[in-house]
Amino acid sequence: MNTAAHLPVWPFALLAVLLAVGHRQSRSRLVQPATLVKLAAAMLALSLFGVIATFGAGAMPVLAWAAGFAATVGFGAPLLAPRGLAREGGAVRMPGSWVPMGLMLGIFMTKFGLGVAAGVHAEVLHDAWFIITACAVLGLLSGAFAARARAVHHFDRAAAAA
Repeated sequence: MNTAAHLPVWPFALLAVLLAVGHRQSRSRLVQPATLVKLAAAMLALSLFGVIATFGAGAMPVLAWAAGFAATVGFGAPLLAPRGLAREGGAVRMPGSWVPMGLMLGIFMTKFGLGVAAGVHAEVLHDAWFIITACAVLGLLSGAFAARARAVHHFDRAAAAA
């Protein structure tokens, strides 16, 4: 059986969009802090959708996702905050970084892998350790976007007040 023939086209279109967005973020650019919040919200939605679509909205998967999200936002912010920010007018100049592309690809690959596992009815999808790990990973990755957006927002507010 040719498994590739049964793959839908939309994940590859989404991958192309994520690669384009990630490449754009690898270059220095002016951003509105609200734009980063929108990107963080989109990655949060994609990540949480992956959890619920694969494992349901039960307590274990959602709490594991939330724990990963909270851990990254709470403890990972100092490591994930963009460096070298500068305020220009009402926007923030951010240096280019490949970190956002890596995070987007991490979410995409995890969600794609879960979709494939669900498609072949992999037994591991029913193991608690796997559910907790997969959901926490998705929470950690989407939390990184929130941590970065939060850091830029704090920088922007502090720079505007100065």
